[in-house]
Amino acid sequence: MTTGQADTTHTTDRKALLLILAVVLFTLLPYLFGAWLALGRKYFWINHNIDDNCVYLAWIRQAWEGRFLFENRFTSDPQRGLSTNLFFWVLGTLARWTHLPMLLLFHLARMGLGVLWLWTFWLFLKRLLPEGARLPALWLACVSSGLGWLFWRDVGIIAPIDVWQVEAFTFLSLYLNPLFVVGSLLMTACLYDLWRAQELREWKYAVRAGIWALLLGNIHSYDVVQVAGAWLAFLAALTVLHRRIDRKLWLMSATAGLIGLPSVLYQYWLYQVDPIFRHRADVLTAAPAVWHVLAGYAPVIMLSLVAASILVREKRYREHPFVFLLVWALAGVGLQYLPRIFGAVGIDLPMKFERKLVMGAHLPLCALGGWGLWLMVRHLPPKRALFAMAVVIALTVPSNIRWLIRDGHNLIRNMANTGMHRAYMEAEEWEAIHWLAQNTRPEDVVLTFPSFAVFIPPFAGNRVYAGHWGETPQFADRLRETLRFLDARRADSERYDLLRRSRADYIIAFSSEMEGWFGVPLRDFVAQPLAGTEVVFRNRMVLILKVLSPPPAGSP
Repeated sequence: MTTGQADTTHTTDRKALLLILAVVLFTLLPYLFGAWLALGRKYFWINHNIDDNCVYLAWIRQAWEGRFLFENRFTSDPQRGLSTNLFFWVLGTLARWTHLPMLLLFHLARMGLGVLWLWTFWLFLKRLLPEGARLPALWLACVSSGLGWLFWRDVGIIAPIDVWQVEAFTFLSLYLNPLFVVGSLLMTACLYDLWRAQELREWKYAVRAGIWALLLGNIHSYDVVQVAGAWLAFLAALTVLHRRIDRKLWLMSATAGLIGLPSVLYQYWLYQVDPIFRHRADVLTAAPAVWHVLAGYAPVIMLSLVAASILVREKRYREHPFVFLLVWALAGVGLQYLPRIFGAVGIDLPMKFERKLVMGAHLPLCALGGWGLWLMVRHLPPKRALFAMAVVIALTVPSNIRWLIRDGHNLIRNMANTGMHRAYMEAEEWEAIHWLAQNTRPEDVVLTFPSFAVFIPPFAGNRVYAGHWGETPQFADRLRETLRFLDARRADSERYDLLRRSRADYIIAFSSEMEGWFGVPLRDFVAQPLAGTEVVFRNRMVLILKVLSPPPAGSP
């Protein structure tokens, strides 16, 4: 490499790094806006899917308590507690050692690993794309979305995926979910090292790829499906193109797979032996209709088709980078429909998390899209080419802007995107959770309405009877049961029956000023004491009752 080439490379690297840092820092702004709106209320620094993030924080708390194997504290059902997540175990252990708040570490991990993820992708782009295509591809990865902004009135899962599916897009993952960030980082690192192994024919890269796969199988298991599918498709394509089997490359790939296999096998073993874990895995997240995916990825798909058509015309379609990116994109989008295809012929795959398999597909589409964008403007004068690329990239952004506007509006209304949770908690409610954390044991079961109960496992450490739509077995039934328990119109016989079935040690009830949130008249457990319980905490909004064990004989 000449001095001039080295200078150009360093300049481009600096631009890439500045872009990455700017995008990651920008993702902090919506949270600062949320903190500014708090006005003395408790803000959890969670702007989307509060319930899922509480699950992650509950694992962090268990690691903070010193546990390595985690239990599901969103149910009171008996369980063995055999699972773990190394990412959240590390965060919880750091919280215990450093005494830093869990939420601070949560966001530091999101942002820090976000920078590392995008930089790894940048290094990958330098191996795959012509120099002029790399920065456009990185820009697309950082900011692009789809056509969802045209359909924004419909924010359900029948809309394009850029309206509602966080893991399908790089920017939304960076903004909202550290688990998606670390999963995407490990996917990118694994495929990058497999690529290096086939480029340089060196075993160390295959071994390193296997280590990333081993971690990925534990931290975000279903991402292994896309990595394996994309790389096996690439190996098959190379075999067809060259009309021979590259035995060394297949052997290196198999070695990486064998290194990563134990964590996947452990997850499968958990699925077989732990009914609570199996329930979580069997919660269906169905893949959307194909057109929803195509509309969500429409801009980068169109640019990818431009790249494909030009490379075919120039007879460059057999080049390894193009073949790899193409099969990765096809695998990323298509694998989510695999369970449905097998189901049509009577084969039930234990992969109910269908739509989650799309995570990672945005990256190869952006790489191909950046390649296509550069190929379109490469013959223009530099300033006109730069302007044209900037305009095209800007046209891919509106859905992300609309997403941020929606989150800001929800914060102003004190409403989370789930429709069931509030963005803020009143100081009195937080005081009650703090009392639980200080005065109860992790094994104690708390009975209360799920929209409040979801905060108890992460911030008080207790188990709850019903707290999360996917983590709690029979959640819909238990939601109705807890609402009936708090409803003043219900008989105490129902309450005693639920106390026995729930194994509750504590009850959390609410004052009448909360009726607007629940939509029913709330039982006043002070004016009408519930036999077999005693009040152990009370403030203006919240009442905590301890359940005497066992409930009094002859209870209705």
